[in-house]
Amino acid sequence: MLTVNIKDCSSWDQVWQHTQKQHGDLAITMWNNRAQSFAGNVLGDAGKKRTEPIIQWLEQLGVSFEGATVLDIGSGPGAFAVPFALRSAQVTALDPSSAMLELLQQNAHSHGVVIDGKEALWEDIHVDREGWNQAFDLVFASMCPAISSWQYLEKALQCARKYCFLSMYAGKREHNLIRELWPLLMGGEQPDMRLDIVYMLNILYARQYQFEFRVFEEQRDVLMSPEEALESIMKLLPVHRIPIVADTKQKVQSYVAEKYPNSVPIQTATRFGHILVTL
Repeated sequence: MLTVNIKDCSSWDQVWQHTQKQHGDLAITMWNNRAQSFAGNVLGDAGKKRTEPIIQWLEQLGVSFEGATVLDIGSGPGAFAVPFALRSAQVTALDPSSAMLELLQQNAHSHGVVIDGKEALWEDIHVDREGWNQAFDLVFASMCPAISSWQYLEKALQCARKYCFLSMYAGKREHNLIRELWPLLMGGEQPDMRLDIVYMLNILYARQYQFEFRVFEEQRDVLMSPEEALESIMKLLPVHRIPIVADTKQKVQSYVAEKYPNSVPIQTATRFGHILVTL
């Protein structure tokens, strides 16, 4: 078992890396496949309810987007990149998924803004070669799995001239149907969520960075038809690191049909953490 000395930077980094999985071609394929449904979520009304309060929080803390240069790491379809550009920021959007970047450009065009999209894994970016050393007023990484160790967090900080925003899950990510299906698909009880802001929070603390931090919880209760629930859960399985094999869909369909023949109650509760580092 790994132990942590709360003031030891290397100790926190070791534990952080121990929780991670490798990203790469499999992750890119997953995000390419999820691009349309993901965009429908984050660009819709529910997504905007998450996006706008974050931008307002940044502005309250002194971040100005007027004429600012912004690097959005893991931009997806532009849930934040487009609002930044609408506030007159010069935005560079980085994402490894070509499908996400295509949707981002469509989104930007429909809002009459221009965003510089770059298709690459954050792990493969060479800061000096790109000319990104302290090149951005704000480096923004929201729910980005590529920020998975001090090496990649430090690279984000290296690109920032004034601010670096980071967000990740904060201790809770509950989905009742995922929890019910876990023993059937994986065996045993669902383990704790691996992605957690606690690692970057404590490593920044140990390295004596100045930052603001907040946590909030989002709850959602909806009713779905069995068909809608099946479609939704099949898209979520890879996100929860549940592999889809030959009989996975049949198992999920049979479980839903037996337990919820008419309608499926979906209950989620998620805690998020936000960090704004001032440089």
